Amino acid sequence: MVAFILSHTTAAQDPNTQLWMDGILGRSFASYYMAECELSYQTLISEHDRWESLNISPSLEVSPTAHWSFMAGLPYSYTIQRTDLNTAELRLQLGGKYNFTPFKRAQLRLNARYELRRMRNEESAAVERAQRTRLRAELVLPLDVRSYDSDTMWYGIADAEVFITMDQDVSERFANRMRVRTGLGRKFSYNWRAELIYTLQRSRDALSDDDPSTDNIIRLRLKYYFTPRSRSNAAGDNAN
Repeated sequence: MVAFILSHTTAAQDPNTQLWMDGILGRSFASYYMAECELSYQTLISEHDRWESLNISPSLEVSPTAHWSFMAGLPYSYTIQRTDLNTAELRLQLGGKYNFTPFKRAQLRLNARYELRRMRNEESAAVERAQRTRLRAELVLPLDVRSYDSDTMWYGIADAEVFITMDQDVSERFANRMRVRTGLGRKFSYNWRAELIYTLQRSRDALSDDDPSTDNIIRLRLKYYFTPRSRSNAAGDNAN
């Protein structure tokens, strides 16, 4: 998938640059549960077809074993895409995550997610519904300690994700897409973390689109978790 993205970048439209700023609050309870809420502002920095988006993404995760976790989420986003096309989207998310190496230094995970989406055009009041699946392989690697369980550390992030619209073409800012991400994170304590992530993204507005768009995304994330790690086995970080 990485090779596909890189090999087609030059043939697509000129790349855009996006800026995402996220704030995440999380709280664990009853030993195996993690509740999170992500607040996010996203925008296209370039002037061409500029848009802005405000997002709130609550989610709940349960981790019955060290390997398996399951989540449900209900993200809402409002996007000003153009002067004549503003959209509101509500999603139901259901997903599962498998951690191949829960007791190792490198955390290798596979994340699968189903999304039922309801999108409303604010000008025409037209409503579209669509289903989508997301598959993501991810790696988190502590850089200055031996265990990801450490409360203070630097860590690296790398993942690749594919989004697949399941039932119909949807006229919107994105439908089918692929992402490759890399970044650097810092745990200041168990409670406070910060991440700087670069994402290369390829998107198609519809299944028949032969000229996908390319985006360079700079993402700044600040996270705060209320409850000490010993109170929960849930992995967290389910938003978006």
